[in-house]
Amino acid sequence: MKNGLYKVSFKTPLGQGNGVVVINNGSIKGGDSMMYYTGTFQLDGNQFTANIHAGKHSDAPGMSSVFGLNDVDVKLQGAATDTSATIQGSAAGVPQVTLQAQLTLITE
Repeated sequence: MKNGLYKVSFKTPLGQGNGVVVINNGSIKGGDSMMYYTGTFQLDGNQFTANIHAGKHSDAPGMSSVFGLNDVDVKLQGAATDTSATIQGSAAGVPQVTLQAQLTLITE
């Protein structure tokens, strides 16, 4: 994956949302209107793996975390190209809540 700013669309059985992340040399940082995300990722060919921490930074009326928790560590895996990734994962503490996400490059 190229370094840059990516749109992220995600969903679980508890909800869905959109945000942005910056991919930069193995690091991921970003957020949405309620949560921030930080972590690392690795690529092995087109195989993408990541460990992300998501935490609540603000109250957002009518919104809740897609994991039902305001502080969560998420393990992700999936397939990546130079400009996108399709990933799945789950969070420690709520392994039954599976996440599906799509990252799409906005700009380098």
